[in-house]
Amino acid sequence: MPPPRDQLIDSLSALRRRPGAPGAGGFGEGRAGIEGDPIPLNSTDKRFADYLFMVKRMIQDKWTYPCIKNSGTHECEYKSAQLVVEFGIRRDGQVPYVTIHQPAAWDVYDSVAVNAIKLAAPFPPVPASLMAMAKPGSTGVPIVAHFHYVLDSASIMNFLR
Repeated sequence: MPPPRDQLIDSLSALRRRPGAPGAGGFGEGRAGIEGDPIPLNSTDKRFADYLFMVKRMIQDKWTYPCIKNSGTHECEYKSAQLVVEFGIRRDGQVPYVTIHQPAAWDVYDSVAVNAIKLAAPFPPVPASLMAMAKPGSTGVPIVAHFHYVLDSASIMNFLR
C-alpha cells in the first residue's frame, strides 16, 4: 500500500532540505561544529537514555519500509537491509548534518532513513547531561543509529537501534 499523499509531499521537502550553511551540513559536508565520538542512539546511560528514546521514537514515526521494483516482473518487493547513519543534534535540537557510514545494498533504504531523521527534526533541545558527553566547545552531539529492515516469511518490519 503506498504512503499517504501528504507523507510523500513531506518526504520530498525533507529530501530538498539541507540544513546549515554551505559546507556545514547536509550529506557529510561537515559537522557544523559538532565534535566528538558519536553516541549510540540505543544507549542505556541513565543520564540521557530518556532523551535518546524520545529522538528514536520521533524518527520511527517518520520512517517507512520501501519496496524495490523487480526489474523482471515489475512487482514491488521488500528486501532485508541494514545501514548505519550518523547525525548531529545541535543544542537547540536542529540537525545540521546526516551522514551514511555504512550504506544498505539498495540506495532507497539509505534515502528513506536519512529522510526520516530530517522529517523528525527538530528534536527537543539537548539536555545538559548529554551535552556533557560532547567534546568541549562542541555545538551539539553526534549520534549513531543502526537502521534494520527485516523481511521474514510472516511479516516485514523495520527497527532502529
